[in-house]
Amino acid sequence: MKMLKTVDAAKKEIKELQDFVFLVENYEVKSVEQKILKEYAYSGSIVKVVANINNEFGLDTIDHTFVSDLLKSKPQDELHKRMKAHYLDKTRHTRKKPSKAPEYKAFQYIEQNYIDFKR
Repeated sequence: MKMLKTVDAAKKEIKELQDFVFLVENYEVKSVEQKILKEYAYSGSIVKVVANINNEFGLDTIDHTFVSDLLKSKPQDELHKRMKAHYLDKTRHTRKKPSKAPEYKAFQYIEQNYIDFKR
């Protein structure tokens, strides 16, 4: 269960969500890229976007890389800006630099002795 918010915070969130819904529902599609953005706004899944676009325009029209590159590109309009922010938030965990693997002295000792033992 979500934490209860203040009335003002709830009203602000409702307004933001209503603005988003209005933006997506009234988004005018003039190109394949805009169609991809609108599909992503509805599904939130690159896999579903690729499947829907390829079903509509023919097999292998677009692929996962094309959609992710489009989402990461410089935003051309408000929907693109919001979808880019959503995508980057959603994929943040995969873009973080991996932490350095800890060095275990016990393993180094075993490896060294094993090498010495093999000789």
